[in-house]
Amino acid sequence: MNKGAATIWPWLLLMPALILFSLFVLFPTVGNIYFSLTDYDGNVNNFDFIGLDNYKRAFTADYDGVWNSIRITLIFCVAVTILQNSISIILAVLVNQKLKLSSFYRSAIFMPNILGILVVGLIWTLVFDPFSGPVSQLLSKFNIESALLGDEKVALGLVIFVQIWAHMGYSMVLYLAGLQGIPKELYEAAHIDGASGWKSLIYVTLPLLQPMITINLILMIIGTLGTFDIIFVLTNGGPNESTMTLGMYIFTNIFHGGASQGYASALAMIQFIIIFFVVFIAQYYSRRKETEF
Repeated sequence: MNKGAATIWPWLLLMPALILFSLFVLFPTVGNIYFSLTDYDGNVNNFDFIGLDNYKRAFTADYDGVWNSIRITLIFCVAVTILQNSISIILAVLVNQKLKLSSFYRSAIFMPNILGILVVGLIWTLVFDPFSGPVSQLLSKFNIESALLGDEKVALGLVIFVQIWAHMGYSMVLYLAGLQGIPKELYEAAHIDGASGWKSLIYVTLPLLQPMITINLILMIIGTLGTFDIIFVLTNGGPNESTMTLGMYIFTNIFHGGASQGYASALAMIQFIIIFFVVFIAQYYSRRKETEF
């Protein structure tokens, strides 16, 4: 193979992926930035360039709604990221043990990931039904009354629980892959040095799992900061906007709030900027944590 062919072949092999990336990621992103600066309402023949007016609207006229959705989104992201990571690591350590039914446990924990958001949402909507659901019946035995998903004080907590339940298995599988890559000799050496199971977890398992923790952390932050689907199925952003994340706020504005696509595009850009900076900060500190070990 001559030098020219060796140079062009890598580009030819990359071309299909580059074309797909341009069609489905690059062009829509550039288009979204452009439309966020217009009053585009779906009519491609009748819209005007309005500059930063959509962004001004988000932080002036709609300030309360936008800020409330950002606040709820950050609470949702922090709670899910911390709890799901912690629970997934514990489950991965447990199912990594030599248990008789370890394969069954792994499959059972991973099962919610293949059900789909709609199925998961409908299942938990029935479970949390305030009239005939099993949770309300259990609470009634203790003389506790609650509308559950209809109660603004507990709705966000229940949505966080369902989000963790639905995606915990995926995180567990990633941690399990990381655990199986840790040499057993390290645990044997730690045991000889007198390290108990708990100390082995702290000083051997967690440091060597740090790269996988970083991956899970980034995936969870990106996913939770953009979440709206499970919330749409469970609460539709209510009650009283107590579960109105930014993703749900954008969805509500464009489909039910009468806002223009231009304004929704501006909100989507605000969401992108938030995700970018949060992921950048999280990745920076995670990488620093990796180098410490």
